Amino acid sequence: MILAHYEPLSLTDYPGRLATTVFTVGCNFACPYCHNPELVVVTPETPHLAEDVFFDYLRRRTGKLNGVCISGGEPTIHPDLPRFVERIHALGYAVKLDTNGSNPPMLASLLNDHSIDYVAMDVKATPARYAAISGCPGADVPTLVSIRLLSSSPVAHEFRTTVLPSLFDEEDIDGIADILPDGSVYFLQNFVPVKTLNHGFVNREGFDQLELSTIACRIQERHPLLNIRTRGAL
Repeated sequence: MILAHYEPLSLTDYPGRLATTVFTVGCNFACPYCHNPELVVVTPETPHLAEDVFFDYLRRRTGKLNGVCISGGEPTIHPDLPRFVERIHALGYAVKLDTNGSNPPMLASLLNDHSIDYVAMDVKATPARYAAISGCPGADVPTLVSIRLLSSSPVAHEFRTTVLPSLFDEEDIDGIADILPDGSVYFLQNFVPVKTLNHGFVNREGFDQLELSTIACRIQERHPLLNIRTRGAL
């Protein structure tokens, strides 16, 4: 695995667990508001973490932490992800995967092998706007496959969308909710301008939190079988 760095302790990345979050390098999307731009394109300045260093940390924290969140970048672009997950499981940790859903075969393999315990999948946009938002033509097709894979799996999962007023309105959010199966847990994450892949987005603002909560309530009225929540940012 090509790793960048890890956060020693997270109380929020893995629901219900004390976890460490490890970040992989490289992504096949180019979302302009991405908050980890240094992990999207590999450059000489891209941080690098040796696997052995990370696993040494996990061994030292056995019994104190009980989860590992694999984030990025996009972890599923790495062919050795299953081996990496197996090594983590061998140490007794539950594993959560953050993914953009662009690699259904990898996701299916992990789900079928019971390799992962929780999945958080980003749903970037409505199918019609997927290429424009993700920077990846045709990305809506694997996304829809991954949504179906997760929805038919017993593995705990959530869907989530990072939203900001300059790219998303209520109609867009409602359109995303249309493609999520009944019973799904769906988070609306408010954009917070800290660092972005497109530098022009640093100057843009997220929704007012009350406004975002109001939008979520209106969307839930139209989709009462979805569990729609809001959170500050990701």
